[in-house]
Amino acid sequence: MNASTIAFSSADSGNAGTVQGPSWDLSAEYASFDAPQFKADFSKLETALSALEQSGTAIGARIPEAASLVAGNETALLQSCRQFALAMEAADILLSNLGVFINCVASTDGANAEAKRLRGVFDSLSARLTAAAAGFFLVMKLVPQDFFEAFCACPEVATYRFTLSQARKLKARALALPVEQALSTMRPDGFVAWGNLYNNLTGTLRCAIKLPDGSTKEMGLAGAATLLKQPDRSVREAAWRAINQQMASNGEAFAAILNSLAGWRLAENKLRSHTEAVHYLDTALFQSRISRQTLDILMAVLKEASQLGRKALRLQAQAYGVERLGPWDILAPAPARTGGDSAISFEDGLELVRRAYASVDPAMGAFVEGMRRQKRIEGRVMDGKRPGAFCTKYLKSRNPYVYMTYKGALSELSTLAHELGHAYHGEVLRAVPLAEADYPMTLAETASTFAETVLGDLLTREATNKAALFELAWADAQDAATFLVNIPARYEFERRFYEARHSGPLGVEALRRLMSEAWGEWYGDSLSGYDDYFWASKLHFSKSGVSFYNFPYSFGFLFSLGVFARKDQLGARFHESYVALLRDTGRLEAEELAQRHLGVDIRQPQFWQDSIAIVEGKLDRFEQLLNER
Repeated sequence: MNASTIAFSSADSGNAGTVQGPSWDLSAEYASFDAPQFKADFSKLETALSALEQSGTAIGARIPEAASLVAGNETALLQSCRQFALAMEAADILLSNLGVFINCVASTDGANAEAKRLRGVFDSLSARLTAAAAGFFLVMKLVPQDFFEAFCACPEVATYRFTLSQARKLKARALALPVEQALSTMRPDGFVAWGNLYNNLTGTLRCAIKLPDGSTKEMGLAGAATLLKQPDRSVREAAWRAINQQMASNGEAFAAILNSLAGWRLAENKLRSHTEAVHYLDTALFQSRISRQTLDILMAVLKEASQLGRKALRLQAQAYGVERLGPWDILAPAPARTGGDSAISFEDGLELVRRAYASVDPAMGAFVEGMRRQKRIEGRVMDGKRPGAFCTKYLKSRNPYVYMTYKGALSELSTLAHELGHAYHGEVLRAVPLAEADYPMTLAETASTFAETVLGDLLTREATNKAALFELAWADAQDAATFLVNIPARYEFERRFYEARHSGPLGVEALRRLMSEAWGEWYGDSLSGYDDYFWASKLHFSKSGVSFYNFPYSFGFLFSLGVFARKDQLGARFHESYVALLRDTGRLEAEELAQRHLGVDIRQPQFWQDSIAIVEGKLDRFEQLLNER
């Protein structure tokens, strides 16, 4: 498929079945909830948990004296800790595998009652594992360094050094074992349940969208969200208003979810502040494996660059012939070209992604082909599907799977490349022990946004006319607005929300006001209005697993540009260097990774400013092409 033909069909203003992606095949992992292997793994997990609870209790009994333990006198305890670590990993593999399958089924069918029931069972089992491991982790946090070194000296558990070293940094936040276990036990029916409620709600809500021809089309949130990428502006606005109508109708529920998640986190932080104050950002920084200095520098550079994001939006408005874009336009495709356009079929789109990956290294292209051949991509347009896109991985097989809703927009092609980037990251980590393969969100976005950049580079090189170049440059402008304005606005909203939440729950109107203020600070007057229900419609705010699920995207975007900039410098050696960087993402903090593989200090502004300069160059190209139209 020639890049000059890439565009979205202006005729497809409401027909959800015209273009769509394939169905994934999960049978290589589990055939169904009733499959013998699924039931066997559940049984194995319950047996493993019982054993871990017993051995964990014995290890936990040593907590009072942990700080004074001498390795040479504790051969039996050392061996017990090593055996526990190995058994815990085996149980975690089973738990993760079962949970991923449950989530995959629930994502494609939000009304699946058995998936909902099993999700509750899974959460309870997860809590049991956390509670069983609490004593082990407390001992490993509190023991002297020589005891810790003796533990890691055993080759079988040496790969746990980084993970446990990270945990030891949280020594000052540790609570008494009964409290740690109580928190773990209460999480499924408290903290985690709120995130599950969000998924259940968004998987079942229906939107009534009034189309330009006067008809009304009813569809789920995932389907409605795809219409925000339609070329017809009236369709985008109708979809946006229909989605927000559902957010408003269920506003109290969404507000309760947000308040309860934040309330739990703040209450837990207060409990853990017995030695030193735990800030609401501390957990996010720990999960992202970056320092507060790095985050502050990143946000400061983004603040300076926000004018570039606003400029991108103004140029896009100019292209559409309007004074300012509306909030329903921020995902809009480039204005349709004269003569009619066609959507990108999934087969053509995947081939473009494959060739883009292969342009870096043949192994990357072969990986994309393998994902297609093994049916590990879900892209159907279906009612009941959860909105959004993700990549997941089964720990038993270490096979990655990609989930999205594909209708043929260029932005969805970019999403496909993005999620396959996550999948490739997982693929190169097959050679890495599981204990060293758990990477943070900041670095997770490296491979995904790098993949988007590689795709855009290929399409730009192969474009045969200015119309095609303009459409690709439009995507660059959209990235500038997303990562330099939208993502920081999410961070600003969440930061202000947590500041205010200290004083008590916030109502719907207060949350709308906070979101409008955050958008006002970052978007300025570049839009005709703000999306004051974005806090409800955006899944990221209501995830229980990760707090501040926002700044890592801007981090990853700019970090991956810095990585891509070295592609031409290294030539044939680049792929080897790139894979080496990805393989270290689960065993190094972000600052050390950048220093080791890129030779840069990300605690200083220069690296980030260099990446911003790349964005500015792309925006200049967009402006030039716009002026030539």
